[in-house]
Amino acid sequence: MRRVYFAAAEEKAGKTAVILGLSQVLGNGVRYLKPVGWANTYRSGRPFDRDGEVVAAALGLGDPESLVPLVGVDYPRYWRPPEDAWDRITAPVPEDGEWLLIEGRRWFGRGLFSGLSDVELAQRLDASIVLVGQYEGEPSVDRILRAVRLLGDALCGVIFNGVDAEAELREVRGFVAPALEERGIPVLGIVPFERRLRTVTLAEVAEALGGEVLVKGDLGAGVERFLVGAMSGEAALRYLRRIPGRLAVVTGGDRADIQSAALSCERVKGLILTGWLRPERSILSRAVERNVSVILVPQDTMTAAETAEGLLGRAPVRKEHLALLRELVAEGIDVERLKERANGG
Repeated sequence: MRRVYFAAAEEKAGKTAVILGLSQVLGNGVRYLKPVGWANTYRSGRPFDRDGEVVAAALGLGDPESLVPLVGVDYPRYWRPPEDAWDRITAPVPEDGEWLLIEGRRWFGRGLFSGLSDVELAQRLDASIVLVGQYEGEPSVDRILRAVRLLGDALCGVIFNGVDAEAELREVRGFVAPALEERGIPVLGIVPFERRLRTVTLAEVAEALGGEVLVKGDLGAGVERFLVGAMSGEAALRYLRRIPGRLAVVTGGDRADIQSAALSCERVKGLILTGWLRPERSILSRAVERNVSVILVPQDTMTAAETAEGLLGRAPVRKEHLALLRELVAEGIDVERLKERANGG
């Protein structure tokens, strides 16, 4: 069995998306493990990592909790993990299958103090490490190089994710990748940026903000951008018409002018109304007619907007993304080279 550990050079690198796309390209015989997860939601009052749920559903692997044996909040002080931490981490390692794809910590270096870092987890699980990094010019390359110094021979290769096809793809292929190869760092893949993978659903926004859904609308709609409604209604309408993609508007519950303007724009899929201020009945009626979700939240407008923006690119991958991920990975990652370099190959 080939074992590959995917570590993130920085937060929101896209490890789960890469793993899901790769698992489909590799076909049957793929297994998954996320040794130390992060509690991004709760199930039955217990902390739960949704990445495991998404991957389990996509690969048909059964109980998602068994795939994420240790969740960060299992130990309130991160430098003191449970005494049985390693037993819990190694117990679910499968004996069958051709590939074990292991998802690492939120960012490379997390867990050094507790002894549960990417390097230590990969060593214990006998896996070679693939670094996944979002490409953001020179700083992202520096983060890769910093991590490589700690990895040594454990490095299987690097995958650049989220590379802008128009502005960055030529630069990465023509200069960055060859420069890293000259340093002995294999570049296994360059995956283009795809905005549809960076969306967050209105249901996820409502959950994160602790909101009350006043109009259900299409809570499963993926939102690409959030607009803070702090201008006049007329100015908001002009601005909305210029912004591409599916939008949600964050504004005070008493700003009927902005709410009305937002409901006049076809691309607006949700209203996030702040301060626990309920809107006028006419606004709710129009939202029902247009099938626009209306979510009432307790936060002030800027706090709610910042929290919602922070979900973009961090929300779990959804089932409707699987075909797109397969296509991106098949075109962007050198699977044959990965097979050659992976532990157990």
